[in-house]
This record gives sequence, structure tokens and C-alpha cells, in this order.
Amino acid sequence: MRIPVALLVVFLFTTSLLATECPDPDLAVDLPKVLRAKYSNPDGSCVQCSIGMSGNDQNNLASERLLEDYDVDGDGKIDRNEKMVRGGSGPSRVAGYCRDRNIRIYNITGDETFDWMLWALRNGRGCAIGAGGNHFQTLFGKSGDLNKFEGTWFVCNNNSTSRIDEYTWEQFKRLHYASGPWIVILDYPPHPKRPVYQEWWK
Repeated sequence: MRIPVALLVVFLFTTSLLATECPDPDLAVDLPKVLRAKYSNPDGSCVQCSIGMSGNDQNNLASERLLEDYDVDGDGKIDRNEKMVRGGSGPSRVAGYCRDRNIRIYNITGDETFDWMLWALRNGRGCAIGAGGNHFQTLFGKSGDLNKFEGTWFVCNNNSTSRIDEYTWEQFKRLHYASGPWIVILDYPPHPKRPVYQEWWK
């Protein structure tokens, strides 16, 4: 059976409108597509891309600009520890370059990572997480009770920043364990609370 092209276009357009997108009450991270695109994975730098998304959301320039040279001390020159950070990373490398750039982080490995993810979301923050084979992505949020694992988990993959992927708890657990339990949370306040426009005259 052939589907008319016009009907297919309408279907794809309407389904794209139904996808979860910022801002959304289930999302702790507020990054629209145009900002997420800055963190498309260029060269296997998935950890820095994921931390950078969190940095952008939490207004921390040193982490937001990990993928580029950044004058941390403001002396007008780029020192060795201020050069762009590219390529693959493990926990020790992340600890090193965050120390060099004065970025405060929680660098967590082991079975407590899921509890820390919920803690981050309850406090209005996303986090960079191991997700998929030898890969890092950014946890954007979760539906339902933020004290429980059940619900839909929302993740942005730096290999496909134009969408936010949705996972059940079982799917999300497999995704995280496929990379190994490791996450990075920025030790900075979350973005400001979203404004609520009231009809004050009523």
C-alpha cells in the first residue's frame, strides 16, 4: 500500500510536535534545540559534550566551553590548562581538567549513580551520564516521582541533539549499565525557576 506524500508529511510533522521538548515540567534541563546543537559530538568528545550541556543550562562558562579554548583566569592568554578538551575521557581525566578549569563537580562511579541522578533531578539539575556502549549522554529529566526509579527517563544524545529520547526504567537501566555506572554532576545551582505569567489584574 502506498501512502500519499502529503499525508506522510502531515503525519511526521504532527508526531514531531508530540515529542518531549524544552521547556517541559518533566525536564530539569532547559536547552532548546539551537543550543543543544552546539554540543553535537565532533570527534569522540561525548563526555565533554554532555558536561557542556549541563554547564550551559546551569550558566557555568568554564564547563559550558570545554570544547573550546577558554581564558579561565581572564589574563588575556590561553594557558595549557585552558585549551579545548577533546577526545575520549574517563573519571580521572575529567577530574584533572575540571580541577585545571576550577569546575566543581560530583564525579561518581558505582551502583549509587542512579540515586545521584534522582538527587540531581530533584534539585533542578541534569547530569552527564554513561549511556550506551562506551558513550556519554545528558540526562534531562524524568516523569513522575523523583524519589522513585519508575517512570519515563529523558536523555539527550550528543550524536542526535535535535531530539530528546525517552526510555522506560528498564530500558534506561540497561542503557546506563551498557557504558558502566559513571556520572558527572556540576556542583552549581540549577538554572533560575521558569517565570510564571499571572493575570495580575484578575
